Amino acid sequence: MKLKDIGEHEFIKKYIKNYMDIKLLDDVFIHEKIGYKVDGFKLSYTFPFMSLYDIGWKAISASTSDIIAKGVKPEFYLISLGLPPDFDVNKAEELIKGISDAIHYYEGRYIGGDLNDSDSSGWVDVFVEGEVLCDISNKDIDDGDLLVIGDYIGYTTNVFISYINNFNIPILPESLIKVKHPIVRKSLLFFMKKYCKFIKYSTDISDGLMVSLYKIIDNFDLGINITEIPLDKNVFNTLKLRLNLTELDALKYAGEEFLPLLIIDKNSPVKEMLNELQYLAFNPLIIGQVTHEKKAVIYKNTVIKNTGWDNFIGWY
Repeated sequence: MKLKDIGEHEFIKKYIKNYMDIKLLDDVFIHEKIGYKVDGFKLSYTFPFMSLYDIGWKAISASTSDIIAKGVKPEFYLISLGLPPDFDVNKAEELIKGISDAIHYYEGRYIGGDLNDSDSSGWVDVFVEGEVLCDISNKDIDDGDLLVIGDYIGYTTNVFISYINNFNIPILPESLIKVKHPIVRKSLLFFMKKYCKFIKYSTDISDGLMVSLYKIIDNFDLGINITEIPLDKNVFNTLKLRLNLTELDALKYAGEEFLPLLIIDKNSPVKEMLNELQYLAFNPLIIGQVTHEKKAVIYKNTVIKNTGWDNFIGWY
């Protein structure tokens, strides 16, 4: 059996997890008020409209999104690069400038890392550490607790679907910017610190909404009733007009949204919290509730299968 036969997510659950020293697998590890995150990708994971500066910026935003969504203020970054020996020096510096600019935008410090040769297109790995401003660990999630997403999704879906259709599907300007130069909203940290006692869980949805929802289900042995699929209407109408896709079809090609997904106490001051997020430049939506009736994602009384991006399989 090959990795491409089992896939990234199943390999983590069935193999890597057996060798780890913690039971709960999450995007960020929290220990004694410090959060830790590592992430990376091949430099070939890009699009023709992206520069190496954009790739460097995106690598930092991806890790930063995970750690901010956990209520952790990013502080120190270590970067590991693998570059082919014939890689142009000026292009390598362009990549590093994108990395450095993004780190400083997120108010962190670039403190070092590692440089290796690569026999492929190259890769970048990002390690980030920071102070926990809102500790959401060891909180009980109850029936009726609410799922809140930071904004509408689908912009990156627009680009991904256009890509697999040889760019014959129109890409909206906002979709282009969100893929080329994603920005993680640092203001989420202020919100999480202020309302920490009402936040029971948080994550980002960089691997796709359904992937993130099923991670929650697997970690906490619960179910989720979805009442709204938060696709941007302009994006969805564009895809539906050209390809006749359904909402669930569009979710398959989601990912790299870099938005927070929160589970908040059903007894929290919900309206006040949503207003606060709007003030902080989010466009929050309540998209569902927690249930313990069935260990699955339910939408319109139907079980929705896990779907999204897998590094060994692709979109599934």
